[in-house]
Amino acid sequence: MLFHPEDLDDLEVCLLGVLCVGLPPSRAAGSDTFRVDHVTAVVAGLRKEAQSNVYLQPDGVSVTPEFRAHLRETIEALAEKGLVAAQPAGLPAAAGGYEVGLELDLVNPDEQPALLDRYLGQQCMELLFNVPAVYPYLMERYAASGAVWRRLREGGYQTN
Repeated sequence: MLFHPEDLDDLEVCLLGVLCVGLPPSRAAGSDTFRVDHVTAVVAGLRKEAQSNVYLQPDGVSVTPEFRAHLRETIEALAEKGLVAAQPAGLPAAAGGYEVGLELDLVNPDEQPALLDRYLGQQCMELLFNVPAVYPYLMERYAASGAVWRRLREGGYQTN
């Protein structure tokens, strides 16, 4: 079945768009602010209420238990639609897909599924970039991700 962004709920659009940004593993980046659950929570808050901390704990990094539960449900729903695939626990992964040889971050499959429909993910990311409150945040994450990926590749990381 072919899906369009309008076929998805708000959190599905946010998650698919965030997965398409290309976030590096949070351990390699040295910050939990690169975690997919964190970035998705900030984007969802900015998109819904123009506030970045709506779904974050008081530490400003961890997501609320309610948001985490909703995100897990969203990942399951997207997996049932064939749009993402949960990754087995303990496998190394990069945002948006599994890359052989990347052993810098063991991800929790509830937080970082593999994106299977990159075209739909791109459409969702473009929708997010069109939200004035979201654009500067996602652009900052995108730029910071690029710097981390450059450092990783300069340090010998190679894709197979």
